[in-house]
Amino acid sequence: MKDNKVIIITTILNLIVALLKLAFGIAFSFSTLIADSVQSFIDFITDIMSLIANKIGKRRANKTYPFGYGQIYYIANLFTGFLLFLIGIFILYQFFFFTGEFKPNYILVIGLVVIILLKFIVIMLLHYFGTKYKSELMIESYKESKADFISTCVVFIIMTITFFENFMPSYINVDKIGSLGMALYVFYVSIKMMVSNVRGTLTNDEENNEIREEIINELKNIKELKIKRIRIIKMATYYSVFLQVIVNENLTIKKYLNIEKNIKVRLKNINKSIRFIDIEPIEN
Repeated sequence: MKDNKVIIITTILNLIVALLKLAFGIAFSFSTLIADSVQSFIDFITDIMSLIANKIGKRRANKTYPFGYGQIYYIANLFTGFLLFLIGIFILYQFFFFTGEFKPNYILVIGLVVIILLKFIVIMLLHYFGTKYKSELMIESYKESKADFISTCVVFIIMTITFFENFMPSYINVDKIGSLGMALYVFYVSIKMMVSNVRGTLTNDEENNEIREEIINELKNIKELKIKRIRIIKMATYYSVFLQVIVNENLTIKKYLNIEKNIKVRLKNINKSIRFIDIEPIEN
């Protein structure tokens, strides 16, 4: 299953989850669930963005963008974090001004169980295939969906507690407390996501010892070349590798070009995250 197909499936599931949350939230005047449904709609919107970003991010490098379009992944995830922050503000507003009287219902229990199962399927798909394809975008979508899954579980706990609200003091509104807790959690997740992706857009050079060792081990048996310098640049889901090599003086241009082509094939085979390779021959 390719990464775009995974995102399409999770997008459809997120839309179903969001609609179910909104319908049950309005039907039972459950403010915490209504707030949670808005977060799920953001999940759906960011999945659409993920499809667009995934298409753009896979374009090859050119003269305008010599390191490719990998930064689009960071920008998409940064926008997701910003949308989540706005959702936190909405939930906080709802905490202060929403006056609905929620009454627990066993139909709602069944509905929430179905919603939680659907959301669990979404995060498992994103985690499994995000790890398999080493997709930064799917991994970030997994983190955002995981936050939504946890908040839905919190909603379920809040609903369960409301069954015992008659035994609590009248001034305690479990639904209100749940909205406040959800707002704080969404603020935490959104700020963490924005900081992480701002850092990603500003920092590209990567000291990745694992990839460096793989490159050195793969090329050490090529007697015609000697590695002078290795530079690795991380561009979201992949790496660009820049090599400076000392070339044997007796090597012909034709043979050098064949060796260079062979190096690029070998390095891409040992690590699928290596997307672009630039080799610069220098004098000894």
